[in-house]
Amino acid sequence: MKGILVDDNGDFVVKDGHIAIGDNRAQCAQHLIGAFTGEYKHAPLLGGNARNMIGGTPDPFWAGSVKSQLRQCLIEAERVELVDGEIIVELKVES
Repeated sequence: MKGILVDDNGDFVVKDGHIAIGDNRAQCAQHLIGAFTGEYKHAPLLGGNARNMIGGTPDPFWAGSVKSQLRQCLIEAERVELVDGEIIVELKVES
């Protein structure tokens, strides 16, 4: 999936005086996983609630739910796990 690229601060990446366009699946996945449910007003059921998972009691169905939400955003994930307070996501390679 191609789209506008942003840096870690959320600012547009500028290359040669233009906004950079490229594969943005990883940053879309990062935004979705970090968002709270209801944060996206156009899709109120989306949101990975990662902060709740890391700081609270882990939901055993969280990984499956996040994979399903990513699929709804046209992003296929091979692996989504919470291991010792660290979220691990492996996206499928686009061909």
